[in-house]
Amino acid sequence: MVAGAEGARAARAVGGPIERDDPRALLAVFAAITTWAYSSIVIKAIATPPLVTAFWRVWSVIPLLWLWRGLLGKRQRPLGRHWLRGSVTGGLLFASHQIFFFHAVRWTSVANVTLVGALQPALVLLVSRSLFGERVSGKQIMWSMVAVAGSVLVVVAGTGQTRLDLLGDLFAIGNLFAFTGYFLVSKQARRWVEPFDYVVGMTTVSGLVMAAVCLVRGDDVLSPRGVQWLLLLSLGILPGTVGHLATSWAHAHARAMTISVVMLAGPVLSSLAAWAVLGERIVPLQGVGATVVLISIALALGQATPNRARELAEAAAETDAP
Repeated sequence: MVAGAEGARAARAVGGPIERDDPRALLAVFAAITTWAYSSIVIKAIATPPLVTAFWRVWSVIPLLWLWRGLLGKRQRPLGRHWLRGSVTGGLLFASHQIFFFHAVRWTSVANVTLVGALQPALVLLVSRSLFGERVSGKQIMWSMVAVAGSVLVVVAGTGQTRLDLLGDLFAIGNLFAFTGYFLVSKQARRWVEPFDYVVGMTTVSGLVMAAVCLVRGDDVLSPRGVQWLLLLSLGILPGTVGHLATSWAHAHARAMTISVVMLAGPVLSSLAAWAVLGERIVPLQGVGATVVLISIALALGQATPNRARELAEAAAETDAP
């Protein structure tokens, strides 16, 4: 009975709200968006069709993920209904995000897609308290919105494109909701599922969806040639596995809003990577926007740390002592 009670308390603790963000989780998210910045460079450099690239981003590592899990053997927890539910919902949403994203890029500017994507923290803010019981201060909200504005400035100044295309922008809005849904489902799944198991399941489901889409469209998934295969494998290993494994681990150690705000540094890193690797020009206004983003993220994270006096007062209020 004692062991059962302890297990029940542990289960509730895993699913309870996160009151303090672990700095290691923020570093993990930063590492993840660094791999995603690498992804943007490779996608620009590679000549394979977008959906074929998305197909191999997952299928290049699915066999390796299952092989590694098999080698771990008894050290891995059994896969149960929580894993299946999280894998199916997360995989479907991630595949939808990929499909919406690549079609949005095709029908409108990358700037518009990125601008719409920068609204993610606003959506997370609307549901983080009801879904996860997370508290966000007014100052954190303010600096988060300033970071969103800075991210918008980085994108617009870098491309100079503000033309709207209705169909493409609708796909961009679909991408925003699909990725935000994937983000929230991933955080919920981490209450019960280990990060590696979740990435294995989510990647497999999204791979099956992408295979079905490519089959229906008639895409030639064997079209890559030569070094393209190595680049596709690197996409699967770095942003596709390492990046999502890092964020999956972070979900259990930091609040949803905090992780979402850190992700706003993504456009800044992508712009720097494009400048360093592809020689793309960075205009002064982009530098201003990048500075605003990074300072605002730092200030938002500073506001995310609970006040020690408030913590003690709340803890005393929750006790039964007279």
